Amino acid sequence: MPSRLLIAAALAGATISCGRPSQHQPLYAAGSEKDEGHGLLARASSNLLTSDETATESLPSRTSARRTFDDEAGGGEQFGGDQYGGGGMFGNNAYGGATYAAYVPPPWPYPAVNRQPRYQQQVGLTAAIEGTITWRGPIPKVTTSCGTLDPLSISRERAVAGILVYIERVTTGRVLASAIGEQRPSLVGGVIVKRGCALAPLVQVVNPLPAQLAIHGDAKRTRLKITTPGATSPSSIELQEAGRVALQLKTGVTRVESDDATIGAAWVVGVDSPYYAITDDTGRFRIDELAAGTYDVTIFQPPVPTVANGKLSYGAPVIVHRNVRVTSGTSRLDVALGK
Repeated sequence: MPSRLLIAAALAGATISCGRPSQHQPLYAAGSEKDEGHGLLARASSNLLTSDETATESLPSRTSARRTFDDEAGGGEQFGGDQYGGGGMFGNNAYGGATYAAYVPPPWPYPAVNRQPRYQQQVGLTAAIEGTITWRGPIPKVTTSCGTLDPLSISRERAVAGILVYIERVTTGRVLASAIGEQRPSLVGGVIVKRGCALAPLVQVVNPLPAQLAIHGDAKRTRLKITTPGATSPSSIELQEAGRVALQLKTGVTRVESDDATIGAAWVVGVDSPYYAITDDTGRFRIDELAAGTYDVTIFQPPVPTVANGKLSYGAPVIVHRNVRVTSGTSRLDVALGK
């Protein structure tokens, strides 16, 4: 028995005899209640496997099962009828074109947004700033009616993780990689998740702007208080169980907290510069691909809250500025936070 016939026999089992489908166990019509998935196309595939003599056999002549590819692109009975919405198969109306069957997607009036950097881009920049952020004084810990929180992530070696370090004003900088088909860099940040008694991450940077901030809920409903840059008063919004809310971010600092002041707040910093870093578990950071010059480096630390009657109260963030001169190599910047 030829090897191809052996393969077909193993696949088809008792339904194939001498290279032909058995007439003792007829296949049910494709799509009927008793159809087990073999269907008309599978029966034709079994015929094609058995021998060279049957390789040219055509599919059954039922119109609803006919698949033709003989006409020009878009002709014939593509996939059982009109071509995925009508028109040419690879023309204007098929495979992601203007229609799908009778559905026409509405026009979405997205405004054109320029996210190009506001500085002169230059290749081959080699200067960098790196350092470590540490903590001095007692390690803070607070307890609310929701539970115990770590307002900052401080290791036993007093290294502070999750501190934002960034450079806001740059005249010459790195060349940004563009997204596919668009001359803009990929978006960084923009998501907050409620996790029990805190919003996470504690601090994040969002770049480039304008951008959206999405806030995701957990199993417990809460009402959020959101303070945006330049706002005279915070806005209030409900975050339902497993819900999601979104808002437009502005340049500057946005604070998100619970309206009842029982869960830890989150801080979002929107910047238009690509020079930023978040300290790791050892408190280290590095900002590279800088042009030679003097930079105003900003260290952003969220404030440690005070607690009264189980409620959290926040002051202003701790913002430290350092002027750092860089040439073609790496300049060092170490900062100790806390009292």
